[in-house]
Amino acid sequence: MNRDASSSTPIRDAERALSLAARIVATAPAAPSARLHALQQMADHLRQYVQGGWLNPTTVVDKIFEVAESHGLTGEPGSDKEATVVQIAMSAKLPPELHPIMRSDRGSNGHALPTPLSLATKTPAAWRATEPQRQRWLATARIPSGDITLYSGNGGAGKTETAVQLLVSVAAGLGDWLGCVVETGPALFLSCEEPESNIRDRIERICKHRHIDPHAIEDLHLHFADLEATWLATADRLGKITKTALLQQVEAWIGRHRPILVVIDSIAAVFDGEAIARRQVRSFLAMLRKIARENDAAIVLLDHPSVRGMADGSGTANSVDWRNSVRAMLHLSDADKDDPDLRELEIKKSNFGRAGEKIKLRWNGLTFVPATSEDPLPGGGRARGRRAVPQTTQQAHRPGPTCPTKHRPRKCVI
Repeated sequence: MNRDASSSTPIRDAERALSLAARIVATAPAAPSARLHALQQMADHLRQYVQGGWLNPTTVVDKIFEVAESHGLTGEPGSDKEATVVQIAMSAKLPPELHPIMRSDRGSNGHALPTPLSLATKTPAAWRATEPQRQRWLATARIPSGDITLYSGNGGAGKTETAVQLLVSVAAGLGDWLGCVVETGPALFLSCEEPESNIRDRIERICKHRHIDPHAIEDLHLHFADLEATWLATADRLGKITKTALLQQVEAWIGRHRPILVVIDSIAAVFDGEAIARRQVRSFLAMLRKIARENDAAIVLLDHPSVRGMADGSGTANSVDWRNSVRAMLHLSDADKDDPDLRELEIKKSNFGRAGEKIKLRWNGLTFVPATSEDPLPGGGRARGRRAVPQTTQQAHRPGPTCPTKHRPRKCVI
């Protein structure tokens, strides 16, 4: 739809606010205290556009530092002046209720220092007469609800394929995924690597295998990010990890639609920080965990292992905090050297259950299926002692419906 270039839109308003924000400080009295007060006003003014998803938080922080430096308001790293500007810059990303109150205490240069927020505590007495919360699973004993799972595998191994199988199973109410029970509900796939045509092909093949209509899956939502704007979090000049406009849009969408599963492909495409920096890694994962817990959603992050992770089979990459900070980790092996259709899915980590489960998978021409004891092995033999499906009541395989009439795949607009 064509619009008059002069008409007001949220994006134009945000860009205009950013370009004119420096005037708030430039027109203030020259006294440092007055300029700092104006700088805070500038941050308060821009915060609304950051929270609305119209301005990138990192861009706003950099702008505040740029204005502060141009008026001589910054100081040496670690100084009171620098700390004050950092606090003002960070406040541009905080909602008003979390904004620190400036107290009357002064640093060595006379600038106001922020009052820390009070510490909230709890005693075990608060638990009296209440039932402990039981751990829920999106995929039984593999993927916990309300937390983050890391799913690693080399390119071409089938990681995205099996992740799409999980999405289809959850959204279409099939009840199982590669031999374990899964919940049913809305699911979101944030694709930052593969084009729509590739994902469509996967979904249609998987649905053909399960004998369901792919065009009738209403609870499967797909978002294909602009390949030049896939970052969910980025590091500012101080190494501080901040949410991008895309992550704020994703968070708002999750809050509205309450998916029980969110798959993000992949870490390399969405994390614009130092992947080996422990603080940055933990900050990013903490952002995602907060979203997962507040919305009771399982977030699955796809990842590619490093050369070392490929060599030793651990599936890890970059900082060990990628593995240490998540509550579960899955790894999909490369194709078996003697049988290119065979893979192994292994539970590398599970804070809420037993790790070490290994599931043999086989490509059947359409997608991956659990390998059975009847599968032929190279050389004409038969596999022995392998169970494709756990035999416990809780994990029993449940075949999916022939055609769920109420479901239809949807392309999600974030």
